[in-house]
Amino acid sequence: MKNVIPGDLFSKIQAVATQVRLALRRRGIVIPIKNPNGTVTLGSYTVVKNAQGFYQVVNSRNEIMVGGINLPETAAMVANDLALGRVLDYNMINQDRDYGYALFEETLHQRAIRSNNNLESVEIRLTKFMICKIKRESCKREIIRRFKKFRSLS
Repeated sequence: MKNVIPGDLFSKIQAVATQVRLALRRRGIVIPIKNPNGTVTLGSYTVVKNAQGFYQVVNSRNEIMVGGINLPETAAMVANDLALGRVLDYNMINQDRDYGYALFEETLHQRAIRSNNNLESVEIRLTKFMICKIKRESCKREIIRRFKKFRSLS
């Protein structure tokens, strides 16, 4: 004999799930849903990784709301803010952009160091490389700190 779940139990579980969802929403968190294609949906917004490796937040009509995001943590926080109807946090988006610029410059200086034989030029490039690396790590650390704070709210 199969165990059948009574209808009233299902409705009670559904009511509890709705209450939990609303309580989290009041605390500023929209429950993310992982889709079979690898994207993550928060409310009516979806975080998608494009062919270039950047993340973008698209709405239910597949319109890009915010694009060119480097870190998935930034994309998740942006999508959460949009799902809650909040104004975009441009400081966070700019910090992510600074991370991307520093990563790009770091890569350029690293390539120049490998291909250069002039000792003075290598020293200058190495110094610039280290500055970019420190800036990139600092930006990422700040974004991760914000993301951990965001996650701790749940």
